[in-house]
Amino acid sequence: MRQIKLLLILPFILTLYACGSKSLHCNLHVIDLMKQRGIYLPNTTANGIDKYLQTSPKWYRITRLQNGKLNHASAYEEARKGKTVLATYNTGTAANGHIVMIYGKKKMQWSSTFKASVPYASGSVKGRKASITLLSQQFSAAKEPKMSYYVYKDK
Repeated sequence: MRQIKLLLILPFILTLYACGSKSLHCNLHVIDLMKQRGIYLPNTTANGIDKYLQTSPKWYRITRLQNGKLNHASAYEEARKGKTVLATYNTGTAANGHIVMIYGKKKMQWSSTFKASVPYASGSVKGRKASITLLSQQFSAAKEPKMSYYVYKDK
């Protein structure tokens, strides 16, 4: 009986341990933002959400630039037009990833770490209260190879 209870609460525990410490977590913040927009995301970790986005017919991934870098301008333009755009970092391991929603109401700004203009994003880092900051304050440039932008097809 005890093992059954543990199996029932294990997904909830894994959800809480994504993206940070003991308070607000990036995955929960983005899931809440999507609920407010009437968009479904699974109640899972940032890595789990990224895996869902990869296969969902309701989302598409923004193609990278020819040099392999993220196409920040396309992500920003889609968000500026009112589309829902998410940026994800999937570690590819059991370690926590990260997820944010791109904010299209502020102009992109130069990031010396990404060596590109990047959009603003709404997210929670390491359990801190969610805020709108430059993408480069949400993700380190070293994570870019494992990052993706996704756009919701309907909104």
